[in-house]
Amino acid sequence: MTLVPFPEWVAARGGGDGLGMHGRERRTWSRGVLPQECQAFLEGTLAEYWDDRGVGVPVWAWTNLLAHGSEDLIVETVARPYRNRRLSRSWRIARSYLASAVFDLVDPVYTLEDMQAAVLLPIELEMAASPEVSRWSPRQWVDVVDDAIRNQHSTLGL
Repeated sequence: MTLVPFPEWVAARGGGDGLGMHGRERRTWSRGVLPQECQAFLEGTLAEYWDDRGVGVPVWAWTNLLAHGSEDLIVETVARPYRNRRLSRSWRIARSYLASAVFDLVDPVYTLEDMQAAVLLPIELEMAASPEVSRWSPRQWVDVVDDAIRNQHSTLGL
């Protein structure tokens, strides 16, 4: 059996433009929204990405900056003035509080990367998978994340 490169295989199957029946969709996804959202997620800027586009930001996404952002990005994001949409203002204030709590607990021994791996990434994913989180207020979100980071810190005896 001879393997044929993808575009040629699709064209041979009747795809015409080499992209098949869903060619327009594939072109849109490859250069459009999905890669940008993935990049924003991995960089820790997903809440800003969605908020800037007027998309409602799910509760779990406010954890994204803390779970993925570098120290510089977190400081820059929470410190800069932002043309707040009224709905996201309370979430930004809550996230600023949590960023401060995170930085109070990290040090050269227990780094931001350690806290992200041990606490913030898992809690972000857990929240994303829990439908009830969508009804949380900023205060409920702060309480849960703050408790998680402080418990992890004390568990390690730091």
